[in-house]
Amino acid sequence: MLLTTVRTNRRRVARRAGFTLLEVLVVVAILVILASVATIATTRYLEDARKSRAHLGAKGLSTAIEAYTTNTANPEGALPQQPASLLQPPFGGSSFLRNGPQDLNDPWGKPYQFQLETRGDNTQYILVLTYSPDGTPISQFGIGQHAVPTF
Repeated sequence: MLLTTVRTNRRRVARRAGFTLLEVLVVVAILVILASVATIATTRYLEDARKSRAHLGAKGLSTAIEAYTTNTANPEGALPQQPASLLQPPFGGSSFLRNGPQDLNDPWGKPYQFQLETRGDNTQYILVLTYSPDGTPISQFGIGQHAVPTF
């Protein structure tokens, strides 16, 4: 009788040595769900990072425009007539952009837009503007509803 009990226990142990198909499918389904959530979150963070980079690029261009207008070689303090003027100023000197022509494009490869605007006190400034692929406006003043200031 003891021999029969040992053989029966061995068979039971041998049958439970692996996972069932249902257990494996449940684990795979959980892993797929976790991977899709991680992919969506990563994509969202990357897009937010591009928007922040576009905002910083617009601020850098705005600073370059300010340096252009306050340069001592620019006696009238004129605003640049075109973006290429920041690369090769008509009054001579070196480029106002650190990375050259790459600084004139946003993170999505589109050129920044330059718009001449007038404040409430009749002073003029250039609004450096771009749009993300989802249509969010981005300028040197901010992202979204803060991109276009109301002075």
